[in-house]
Amino acid sequence: MTHNKNATYDVNTFSELLESIYSGLDETPLWQKFLSLLRTEMNANICFLILRNPNPGDAGLLLSDGLPSTLSESPNNAYSDGLYAIDPFANLPTGQVITLEEFVPQNQLLRSEFYLRCMKPYDLLHNLGVDIQLADGMRVSLRITRGSDAPSFTSTDKEKIALLVPHLQRAILLYTRLQKMESQNTLLDRTVSQLSLGTIILDEKRQVIHCNPVADRILSNKDGLGLNGQQLQINQGSEASYFKKIVNDAINAHRQNTPYIVQAMAITRSSGHLPLNIVVRSMPQASRVDGQAIAAVAIFLSDPENKSQTSSEVLGQLYGLTPAESRLAMALADGQNLEDASNFLHISRNTARAHLRAIFTKTGVTQQTMLVSLLLKSVAAYLAIE
Repeated sequence: MTHNKNATYDVNTFSELLESIYSGLDETPLWQKFLSLLRTEMNANICFLILRNPNPGDAGLLLSDGLPSTLSESPNNAYSDGLYAIDPFANLPTGQVITLEEFVPQNQLLRSEFYLRCMKPYDLLHNLGVDIQLADGMRVSLRITRGSDAPSFTSTDKEKIALLVPHLQRAILLYTRLQKMESQNTLLDRTVSQLSLGTIILDEKRQVIHCNPVADRILSNKDGLGLNGQQLQINQGSEASYFKKIVNDAINAHRQNTPYIVQAMAITRSSGHLPLNIVVRSMPQASRVDGQAIAAVAIFLSDPENKSQTSSEVLGQLYGLTPAESRLAMALADGQNLEDASNFLHISRNTARAHLRAIFTKTGVTQQTMLVSLLLKSVAAYLAIE
């Protein structure tokens, strides 16, 4: 079908609707301006955008404008609590804008349980909709409703929605990609944190643009390394000069897009604790977007005195250890010797030795150093309970 937008929208309205579709990615909740503008343009009482259909135990993800407060202010409603299963206006032909009257004869609709329980109480009669199928299998539904006193939706109304469908599809695809990236980044950040590894990202001006929770904790101690505004500050003068040099080297490598520069150093702590270990690495160039700072340098921090975050429950599941054996194994992984571990756990040395023999048998190692190495490399170290 060939669309002529001038036949259905004035230029300003069409432009405003398109802008709201793409800017809606940054709104909370999503696409509220778009749904509001569309409801006004279509002389509708409610506009719905269903990003995730309800399922048993899941109310779904339904965005709306004009929804009665008795429904919008409740996480559950008559639709998500089960009536979605008998919704006659579902699973429409993909990409085809269609009216409820075309899909279900009105005399049949008016006798249906769905109409009597989910439409009539809110004066919903006319319904216009389209289902959008994305390549990843996600199915999105747009629904626009009018009351019994309003006219039915026309072919012109259908044409208006058809013009928006390709843009809405692109915006939702962008949303799913951004969600996937955010999930991956969150998982990566948590995994790195569980390894007790701090990460700090600097821009080309050496300003901090990201810290993970481990780095935040280390910086908040201001013991050898801290923050001065948005820039890292090292207390020892000679170390500060060397740190500045290796950061400059990394920034220059980033600007020139040369092979990665990786350099390391130790930072003395005034508290007398073991020095912090840091690695500085350049990051590849990336396109600058709307003037925002871009990542230039990654800094990795490690505190040698941090205790292991290994999960005792996971250790037990992996190696068949009892809770008492898991606790001893974790104490040894934290660097304690057998005597210190037995005192820490309030058990006798003989009991600790018996636990250790059982641990050796179950894990297949024969020395305490081998056990510590095994535990620190185990997946249990990556599954710490936060």
